[in-house]
Amino acid sequence: MEVKLVRADPAGNITLLVTSPVAPARRAAAARALLSIPELGGEQVGYLTAPELGGTARLEMMGGEFCGNALRSAGFLVARQRGSQGRTSLVMECSGCPEPLQVAADLDLGEATAQLPLPKTVTQARLCGLDLGVVVFDGIVHGILEGKPLARDLAARATRELADRYQADAAGLMFLRYDGGWRMDPAVYVAATDTLFFESSCASGSGAAACYLSEEASDGVYPYAIRQPGGTIRAGVIRQDGAPEMLTVGGAVALGEERTVELEL
Repeated sequence: MEVKLVRADPAGNITLLVTSPVAPARRAAAARALLSIPELGGEQVGYLTAPELGGTARLEMMGGEFCGNALRSAGFLVARQRGSQGRTSLVMECSGCPEPLQVAADLDLGEATAQLPLPKTVTQARLCGLDLGVVVFDGIVHGILEGKPLARDLAARATRELADRYQADAAGLMFLRYDGGWRMDPAVYVAATDTLFFESSCASGSGAAACYLSEEASDGVYPYAIRQPGGTIRAGVIRQDGAPEMLTVGGAVALGEERTVELEL
């Protein structure tokens, strides 16, 4: 099977954006095959498809989950494909989200900012012996744990339990700490592909952290620059009447050229 793709680097969270058609039933297998190719170095796979909700384009993630970094990258790629220059805004669709979202891409600066869906709930939970802040979005749930990363086996058990408990397509553990600035190490599990990656950055996890950190704050604008292994994600939350009203994530995006890869499925 031959696929065309573009390798995207949104703050180190290497995303393989497949630009050629792949049948939905074959996407999970194709994603596993692409993630196994060492020279691509992918952490996740998304498929650019025709819009369904009136957007400019649609992104279908490998497990039907939502992903903020992939959405930022896809918007940046579509802007490049359209020959845009400088700053441009697009309306993008993403799996795991029931409505289109705004993406602002700046091709001169090499940055993109995406609107995130608002969280359904921000709560506390205990699982695998851990006390977590839990931020539930359509398509993904994130557990916020203050401190350094856990061992891989415990992170795997915790993210699987998060996904099961909240019936989510994907679950993340965001290891958050402050040392003169906010730092975070993200681990994300995708159920459909049964994959866990300690990612270089996570945009939706950064948005979840912003919601968690501002949960007790009064109405206003709360920006956070969250350093992660692959770079910094800027997360911003606007709170109104005691709840998030707008949530955005932004940062650097670099794109390679389109290439063709042969897969054996």
